[in-house]
Amino acid sequence: MSLPDPSDAPVPATAIARPGPPALMARLRKAKHRVVVLGGGFAGVYTARHLSELLGSRTDVHVELLSEENYFVFQPLLPEVAAGGVSPTHVVNPVREMVPRVQFRWSKVQRIDIAAKVVYATQGEGKELVAVPYDHLVFALGKVSNFSSMPGVQEHALAMKDLSDAFKLRNHVYRCLELADVEDAPAEKAALLTFVVAGGGFSGVETIGELSEMLHKVKKNFKNIEARELRLVLVHSRDTLLPEMPAALGKAAMEILQQRGVEIIVNARTKAASRYAVYLSTGARLETRTFICTVGNAPNPICKDALATGAFVEGKSGGRGIGVFQTDLHLQCTGQTHYWAVGDCAGVPMPGKPDEICPATAQFAIRQGKVAAENILAAIDNRPERRREFSFKGLGTLASLGNRSAVADMMGVQLKGFVAWFAWRTIYLSKLPGMIRRLRVTVDWTLDLFFPRDITQLQPDESPQLRVEHYEPGEVIIARDEIGRELFVIQQGEVEVKEPDGTLVATLKDGEVFGEKALLTDAPRTAHVVAKTPVDVLVMTRAGFKALVGQLQPLDDYFTGLMKQRYPQLVPDDTRVTALVGTAKS
Repeated sequence: MSLPDPSDAPVPATAIARPGPPALMARLRKAKHRVVVLGGGFAGVYTARHLSELLGSRTDVHVELLSEENYFVFQPLLPEVAAGGVSPTHVVNPVREMVPRVQFRWSKVQRIDIAAKVVYATQGEGKELVAVPYDHLVFALGKVSNFSSMPGVQEHALAMKDLSDAFKLRNHVYRCLELADVEDAPAEKAALLTFVVAGGGFSGVETIGELSEMLHKVKKNFKNIEARELRLVLVHSRDTLLPEMPAALGKAAMEILQQRGVEIIVNARTKAASRYAVYLSTGARLETRTFICTVGNAPNPICKDALATGAFVEGKSGGRGIGVFQTDLHLQCTGQTHYWAVGDCAGVPMPGKPDEICPATAQFAIRQGKVAAENILAAIDNRPERRREFSFKGLGTLASLGNRSAVADMMGVQLKGFVAWFAWRTIYLSKLPGMIRRLRVTVDWTLDLFFPRDITQLQPDESPQLRVEHYEPGEVIIARDEIGRELFVIQQGEVEVKEPDGTLVATLKDGEVFGEKALLTDAPRTAHVVAKTPVDVLVMTRAGFKALVGQLQPLDDYFTGLMKQRYPQLVPDDTRVTALVGTAKS
């Protein structure tokens, strides 16, 4: 049986012409220029925010911001969230409140049609494909994690990139403490109380510093755990921590952490990870139940795809491409007049050092956003004399080590210990958006000085990777144009696969599979699947498919054969289908 192949079809016209709410359409009709900003981090939010401030009451320019989350995360405080020192809700701001005059769209970018000047994104639980046209496009997308070179890391490591990561780490640590407190097997207890962090940059150092403080503060609540049993290990690929800072401060950070009992393994990389251990390039094996990986950053796939079109110049560092857009000092993509890049995905020349690019830090991203906004408006108004170059050279760098200690490089002045920690807190508190959020974080910090930390382990329900759904006759199971990310197996009943014009393609019965193409591509569906009779289907997400089928050879054989038969162009002869599932965008 041959089912419609959505990956070979163009994006359906319904996605291009889909109308928006009446109020939005009215604003679009008034606007002569459309500016679309991709990304809800520091760079994207501050670009949109400053542009809307410059526009004031003007209605001839429509600004739209696309982000996968409806909140802005103040990332410098994430390690404190993970350690329980700051409430999770106090480090986030609703994007809509930060950019009240900008049209916000909670969506995930799927691809960009450079020729048509259209961004295709999914919204509505990730299934509704919409087209967002633009005149000026701002790339402000952050990096993504890529652990493909380290077997097992994707499956067994905890990350530290966003709010959900911090929340998950906090709960995981308390789970390990609860289990260790009643564990009678010495080896298992030791593994539960061993916490390994990979990466000696800002994220890794601050995470292990806060984790160390947290563990020593809460251990008194666990009567069967002694301080000497807690083991914290930091693995770093170089010989000095914090390579973004002066070497003297990197060494100071190492000494401070070691004095607090943190083991630091330098000149070693993570080779692999399993449920039970972390394997290093030195041959060492670290038995642990907690592995936090802060390395493995990769270019955003959307930026990578755009660079692959040849329309943009890739930024370089050390003579090699690093998956970012090369820009000039006006933040304009090289060779393009209507495309701009800021933040992590921008290769902006360092002012005064044209052979270097600006570091991907918040202080640079915020200021790049402001300059980009001014230059976009100058381009729209055809006022080249109003364009200005990016000239910011940085105010310094800071890294918190927990336990009221930090290291800082402030305009060439190097600080360490309590003074650096006080400077860290003062500066980041002033940068936290919103007076209410600043007040709440101040209260959190004050309470942390006098009261014990909350050790409640919260376990919110996660979306099931396997579930059963029931449909009555005539109900649509898969709709044309939606983005599919799930596989369906019929438990009982019958379904009909239909072309858009209603032509019947096939009737499927008990035990048959449909929707399997979604495991390999994010292309929109080109056919409907409708319940012919009352039907129960087993729904399997990509993660669920890989976890289940990848462990059962007969199932892997069945699905590999099925996919090769139906979609031979996607599954090479010598490839298992489970090896391809992880390559699909989710």
